Formats: sequence, C-alpha cells, structure tokens
Amino acid sequence: MSRLCLVDANLGYRAGENILHHVNLSVEKGDFLLLAGANGTGKSTLVRSLLGVLPLLRGELQVAPDLVMGYVPQQLQLDAGFPASVFNVVEMGLWRQDIQLRSEERRQRVMSVLELVSMSARSDQLFGRLSGGQKQRVLLARSLVLQPNFLLLDEPVSGVDARATSMVLELLKQQMLSGTSIVLVSHQPLALRNYVNRSVLVKNGSLEELAPEIMCSAEGLEKLWA
Repeated sequence: MSRLCLVDANLGYRAGENILHHVNLSVEKGDFLLLAGANGTGKSTLVRSLLGVLPLLRGELQVAPDLVMGYVPQQLQLDAGFPASVFNVVEMGLWRQDIQLRSEERRQRVMSVLELVSMSARSDQLFGRLSGGQKQRVLLARSLVLQPNFLLLDEPVSGVDARATSMVLELLKQQMLSGTSIVLVSHQPLALRNYVNRSVLVKNGSLEELAPEIMCSAEGLEKLWA
C-alpha cells in the first residue's frame, strides 16, 4: 500500500479556481521523490494538500494508517529572530504528537537527532544566529525527532551553500535507504541528480512524471523554465 496517495484531485483555495487539476500521485516506501517546478506553479499548494492542511476541491487524499510525517518548511517561513535555542527548535517537533516521554528521554531523543545532523555541539546556541546550512540541518533534526517514515521537505537546499547541500542530501539518502519515503520540493533539480529515484514536474496546472536522469539535467531545467 502507498504511504500517501492523491487520487484524481483538484487542488486550490476556492471552488472554481483550481491551481492543479486531476492530480494522481502515489508515494511508496523508500521513494525519494523530487517535485520540481518554477515559482508560482502550485508547489506550495501541493505541499499544503499533502500535509492535509488544505482541503481538496475534488478527489481523495489516502494516508496509510501507520504514516508518521516529518515536515521541513522553507527557511523564509521562520522568524530568524525567534528567541529559541537549537535544542528548543528541535524539541518543538515533539509537540506535534502526544508523545509521553520523561524529561531525560526527551532530551536524549533531541540530542540523538542533533548528533545525526552534526549539530549537537550547538544545542544551546540561538537558532537565529546560525548560518543557512546550519538552520537547515536543525530543521531536518526537528522533523526526524518524531522518528517519521515519511519526510516532506519544501525547498530544503534553497540558499544553502554546496557543502551544506551535500550534507543535507546525504542525510536524506540514508533515511531513504532505511525505508523512509521522501518528497522534496525544489526549483533547482540539478543538485539532486545523484539522490532522487523519482521526479515529477509541476507545470501548467498538472503533474508529469519524468525519469530523474531527464529531470535532473539541462533538458529538465529547460522543461521547467520554458
């Protein structure tokens, strides 16, 4: 069974004003799926629909009973001046579910994912003082603290340098190899050439699945921006 599936879905904000039409998208265990599209093509609408926060105008969103989703938003959606430490930001990931953990268990859970993303040494530092790449690793840790089997990431390497991009993508690849389903939204497919095993182009109100070797190439880039 798919972990998450959109069936003949129309997506948008008001009836009669569909942004994406007749969407059929299935995400399986171990998928590393790229959703590529230019700005304004409906990627954010699709993300909100997959999260279940934007009701479908038509069709069905099917979710596996055992789905545990971790979500990494765009950095621009966060207030960099928010007075929270790295530890606090990651711990917020536990608020999304009613997880009964003792104080020490919560700390161990948070520190273990910070260790995974090589940020444990900065656990007491203010989140707003981190570099862009460091912030992305902390946000990834926040999504992993729930021990998800599905990760949805919205432009996780946008505005991040090459070294940090490689580190984030390698971490995601390891999650995929362990059976986690990953959906990554980006308008920069070339950086994902050696990581994704599926890719979908979001354009002209619809989704088109393309082979990753095409999507993550100059040909794919041309299709994206044409």
